[in-house]
Amino acid sequence: MKLKTITLSSVLLCIIGCKQSQYKKENITDSVIEINQSKKVSSNLVDWVNAFNTNTLENSYDGNAIKIISSDTIISSASEIANHYRTHKNKITSIESLFSIEANKERGITYELVKYKTDNLKEYTQIVIWKAQGEKTIREFEFTGENTIESAQVDTTKIAERRKLWIELCNAHNPENLVKELYSANTMYFNHKPIVKGTEDLIKEYDYMSNENYALNLNPIKLEVINANLAFEIGQCSGSYNGKYILVWRKQADGVWKVYIDSNI
Repeated sequence: MKLKTITLSSVLLCIIGCKQSQYKKENITDSVIEINQSKKVSSNLVDWVNAFNTNTLENSYDGNAIKIISSDTIISSASEIANHYRTHKNKITSIESLFSIEANKERGITYELVKYKTDNLKEYTQIVIWKAQGEKTIREFEFTGENTIESAQVDTTKIAERRKLWIELCNAHNPENLVKELYSANTMYFNHKPIVKGTEDLIKEYDYMSNENYALNLNPIKLEVINANLAFEIGQCSGSYNGKYILVWRKQADGVWKVYIDSNI
């Protein structure tokens, strides 16, 4: 996917005509909205930023949307997510789409990685599941990590090794071994129904992998390192299931990478 970038200040992102103009990258001012080159910026992302900066987020989320903050803090409605953001005084000053891919055309589902900066000079990356609803595209799921310069020091081959082991254990038809070895104790699984929490419940959820005819391969499309202990992955499954997947990898206290959040369509 092509990189899409927008930067903004306290003014609303309502000047859609700016999308077709070319601008040189400049420092943010109080009166400038700038979109790099002539690349089209998705209207749903623009709308979300507008709503974020004006504390009007209710209509940007599905009524039963999920926002994971931690395994102990899962927000599960549009109104609660909006209230959560209202407690934060910071505004978004720049945002870009790192990666976006259609996950399910029939259901209008898209996965996206979004990076943004706030006026307190912090930078975050979100993994987002969008859902088409009529003429709008709204958020159904999101998880956010804070970016740090340590991300450049992460050895992603360690994550690749863990993914390879995931595939091996999955295809060995023993979901208990798979989950206990590859998933964190506080893991969460989102599959457009009540979220599954913890390894014991996930083992039950993955019981279908016990079928000797079940086979699955994971093909990563985008791996984005957020900080020294967090990485977001979007990929394509093949085999018994052929949909897209999301994995959030988190490094444990012993230095081993495990799956913190798992999701698929």
